[in-house]
Amino acid sequence: MSIEERRNLVVSFLRRCVRYANDSIDRKKERGEDEEEIFKWSAYRDFTDHAIMEVSRGDLDSWLEEE
Repeated sequence: MSIEERRNLVVSFLRRCVRYANDSIDRKKERGEDEEEIFKWSAYRDFTDHAIMEVSRGDLDSWLEEE
């Protein structure tokens, strides 16, 4: 598998994580859950979104190389 294919696979997975986090945040808000818990999910989502940007740009290609 090429670096580009690996990068695309990781980005696809991370995008699913962001969607899941958004859906989870929405459910928690609907249930009136604690703001602290919602904040944690928001931070996770934001971090994951930032990781998508880094992986997409190739900044982390060294992480995807075979050892």
